[in-house]
Amino acid sequence: MSNNVVEKIRSFLEDVIRDRKTLIKILSIILILLTALIFRMHSSAADSRIIEAEDAKASSAEEADEGGSEVENDEAAQVLYVDIGGAVKKAGVYKVGPGTRLYEVIEMAGGLRDDADTNSVNQAAFVEDGQKIIIPVRNDDAVDTDLGSIPDNSGTSSQSNAGSAGFVNINTAGRDELMSLNGIGDVLADRIIEYRKSNVFSKKEDIMSVNGIGASKFDKIKDQIII
Repeated sequence: MSNNVVEKIRSFLEDVIRDRKTLIKILSIILILLTALIFRMHSSAADSRIIEAEDAKASSAEEADEGGSEVENDEAAQVLYVDIGGAVKKAGVYKVGPGTRLYEVIEMAGGLRDDADTNSVNQAAFVEDGQKIIIPVRNDDAVDTDLGSIPDNSGTSSQSNAGSAGFVNINTAGRDELMSLNGIGDVLADRIIEYRKSNVFSKKEDIMSVNGIGASKFDKIKDQIII
């Protein structure tokens, strides 16, 4: 059986070889098939390279976006906004960097006005983001009846010039003098002194910015205080 198959194949090949036209057709078909196969392999390889290139571009773009976001966040972290008003020539909001001191913000605001009262202002203090700073206006009409004690903003003095005249200056009064106000105990007095370290009372109502002093408590002390 196998011998007959072999003989038939051999006979077929001999016939093909003798028939040149048939041989050329078969070789042409084989060549076409090989060409198509090679072209397909090259196309697949090119498609793979394109996909890899696109993936690489997308990855680079994502990394660039992440890097840009980090840079923007770092830049944002280095910017502070400070609102300064009161006795300065150009009140407003100013953009400064970390480590900026109050005197630098005052210079940015055009400097102090002639009526500025800096006795209770620490111009060497560092400013903070979102801080509201009011430079107080000097009260030339104030009556100076006591030349013996000039209190600072730390609250260590128990007597102020205004206090001797029957009023309490909330910008300069010491702890004991603040406690003489109606409803102001040691806790609230300490809070007022702590608040003054980075802020200035430009009007009586500003004292309500201190935690624990609301409208009702302000009504009790408003006729006892001055700025």
